[in-house]
Amino acid sequence: MAPNTRRFHSGEQMSRKIPTTVKDQELVAQRRAEIIDVATRLFLEHGFHKTSIRDIARAGSFNLASLYMYVASKEDILFLVAQQLIEEKAKAMAEVKMIEDDPGASFRTALKSYCRVVHDYRPHIRLLYRELDVLAPDRREIVMASLSTVTNVFENIVRQGIDKGLFADVEPKLVALNALFLCHLWSLHARALRPITRDVEAFFDLQSRIILQGLLARDVTRAKRRKRRSAP
Repeated sequence: MAPNTRRFHSGEQMSRKIPTTVKDQELVAQRRAEIIDVATRLFLEHGFHKTSIRDIARAGSFNLASLYMYVASKEDILFLVAQQLIEEKAKAMAEVKMIEDDPGASFRTALKSYCRVVHDYRPHIRLLYRELDVLAPDRREIVMASLSTVTNVFENIVRQGIDKGLFADVEPKLVALNALFLCHLWSLHARALRPITRDVEAFFDLQSRIILQGLLARDVTRAKRRKRRSAP
């Protein structure tokens, strides 16, 4: 279950929009990954506009001329950061399986998958929140549209839960957006979360309990409480 991932999941297809003079695609992927790592760190430390291509080349293992073999501008690099994140999001959400009789479990699985992506790509998410407007409108639209690879999964799960009478009658799209941005908190507000959650697993458990308490229909919630009380 992964609606709309076909449009966004192929980083290779999007990479063709960024010209390279190197024909070895494996080498291109390797060198661009290095460029992404170095540039993401520098952009976050100094800001996009105060970081030059020369700064990125100096901080990496390549000279200025060789860097220009893989990208033509700083905006290309920022878009490569976005592409990498888009691809990883799509991969993770494509692996989420719908559990027909337990939408609550499906929701937890989806939330955990996306929390893991957020954890692994925290710098990418912080950078794109800060510098997204730098991208040209068509590239910015690709980044924003890619959010549907995540929200569509949550939305479909919520709709299924409502149809089965297990979830309250809520607005699925709003719940999906809430889930998306609650996961992003792990990247954007890590310092504020330290006194509350020790790691991403604890963060996921806390967030999933909060969201599902609001989603579960009242009679389902009561039944779960009675079951817990009667447990030895």
